[in-house]
Amino acid sequence: AFLATHPDVDIDLCERLSVDIIRAVADGSTDIGIVAGEINADGFEIIPYRDDKLVLVTAPTHELSNRSEISFIETLSYDHVCLHDRSAISVFLSQIANLHQRQLRTRIRVGNFDAACRIIEASVAVGIVPESSALRFAQSMHIQVIPLTDPWAVRKLSICVKSVDQLPPFGRDLIDVLLDDLENPADESL
Repeated sequence: AFLATHPDVDIDLCERLSVDIIRAVADGSTDIGIVAGEINADGFEIIPYRDDKLVLVTAPTHELSNRSEISFIETLSYDHVCLHDRSAISVFLSQIANLHQRQLRTRIRVGNFDAACRIIEASVAVGIVPESSALRFAQSMHIQVIPLTDPWAVRKLSICVKSVDQLPPFGRDLIDVLLDDLENPADESL
């Protein structure tokens, strides 16, 4: 919706770790960042954006598929499909596993959540993905979506900028579209 109404604007959308996003906003190499978790807001404007709930996805035939909820630690006995090893979610999940002196059993790495859910649907492994993606893919794939019980599984996302007032008008428009999307979630397109 944003790009359709702003044909003269190009967006370079990149996934980075939150610390790298903050660094990029601080040094001016990016105008707008979306970060997860608590961040040091000194020198930034932080706009609460949305919750990012992580869930377990399994094939319908997997032995965990009938669970109504599960802890992440319980999933570590099973092979996982993960995003590439520098993706924010892979780094985050590996850190959580390491805190419990466990390892994430990575069977295969893929480039996106669609590919992850297709591998999961084929009964190759289980995976941890954002709930919004899992529910979208569950409409067209045979997968089960199981909430994680871990408190960290609900991550707070925030929009991070140096100054909203110093953004070009199209930057402020993009933030407005992102925030409006929360009020009207039926249209997930940007």
